[in-house]
Amino acid sequence: MTHEQMESFSRSVPDSKKVKFRLPEALSELVRPWHCANLVYSYIKTNHLSEEDLIIVSFSLGGTVAQWLLSDHPELHVKRLILVGSPVGGYKFIPPNNFFSNSFPKDLPIYVIAGNKSQDVWFLRHENDGVVDLESALDIPDNNLKDTAVFYANHTELEEMPEVQAQISTWLNLHQEPEPNVLAVNNGHLNPSTDVDRIHPLPPEYPN
Repeated sequence: MTHEQMESFSRSVPDSKKVKFRLPEALSELVRPWHCANLVYSYIKTNHLSEEDLIIVSFSLGGTVAQWLLSDHPELHVKRLILVGSPVGGYKFIPPNNFFSNSFPKDLPIYVIAGNKSQDVWFLRHENDGVVDLESALDIPDNNLKDTAVFYANHTELEEMPEVQAQISTWLNLHQEPEPNVLAVNNGHLNPSTDVDRIHPLPPEYPN
């Protein structure tokens, strides 16, 4: 994300409570989420946040980095994880591997935002946001999954939609009123294999 996109995405959080961390832009670093997780951890330590109660909000690959961070540093006081468009369940033609993982601390509450403004992309399943498919984004163990919000949006739109910011505010208990045209429907224990088709009514332009 650019600085502008990150600012838009995090607008729901007051500056006094917000710490932003941008992942490296070089592909050689992004393909090593364990390395990026170490960078985040160094940032946390440098800014004396390792003993603070933390809530992590991650977009896209940031969710994969957050998983590595939590796996490598279970001593962190992370009270809640909010994932937005994160491919925790991997991709259609990529077998299970250590890069993507939905293994999280067993008592960590996780909240998920995903998009389903689908595109016909060979590496994605039918419902997707053009970059991450819905099944992958929602592949969270039942004991972790606390709430979900699915928007008729593509990957980029998830970064900028006021409705997404409003949903994050709600989960952060910031009491921001959602826009009247919010499309998200919450389902605390969504089962992607059986419930994914009834998340919300499909708009007329959505392909069957």
